[in-house]
Amino acid sequence: MRKKTKLLLEENNQAEAALNEQGKKLLTDIVVYLRGSRITTWEQEQVRRDITQMLLDAQARGEQAEAVIGPDPKEFCDSILAELPPMPHWESALCALRDGLLAAAILTAIWFASGVLEGLLGVGSWPELTLTVGQLVSGAGIWLTACGVVYWICRRSFSVGQKKGPWLLLFLVLFAVLCAGVFLRQPVAALPVPAAVGVVVGLFVVYKLIDLRLD
Repeated sequence: MRKKTKLLLEENNQAEAALNEQGKKLLTDIVVYLRGSRITTWEQEQVRRDITQMLLDAQARGEQAEAVIGPDPKEFCDSILAELPPMPHWESALCALRDGLLAAAILTAIWFASGVLEGLLGVGSWPELTLTVGQLVSGAGIWLTACGVVYWICRRSFSVGQKKGPWLLLFLVLFAVLCAGVFLRQPVAALPVPAAVGVVVGLFVVYKLIDLRLD
């Protein structure tokens, strides 16, 4: 995230603190909805700044938030988003790559930590760390499930009474991918500890380099 975007995000967080509970709740739903849109984070924070100011002005006048947002906040947000240019496809692809690298770095760090723990317990393939088919399948499944949950939350941020979610299905999917991690033990690769550390660090470094150039 670029420096100007970080600064605006911090300013928006400070401004939001002055809202009453009703305003904060509405703004939270709006921000969640914006996070699922195809505009850049910089534009999201600009919209957030303007809406926060509108809510603060209404609050100072003793008016309800609906007086400036209207009865349908989703329609209000859609009308704003329709006026903004969508994120270019190349930037959208870079954002997806960045998020994928972060997920891969975190999952690889977990794999590394579990391999080290197995080594300390005297099990596994120490001093090498083995990557199995099941670990790849479970990692991909966890990442895809997380993406689906985030998308579902963003799209339904204004759905009053419909936020229960398909949690039983989510539990079954996670159970399936965890079972894959346990039972699919065919080795894919075996890395020495220094190489494994290099993979984890490398993923984080590439993620950070891309993130610094995106809003």
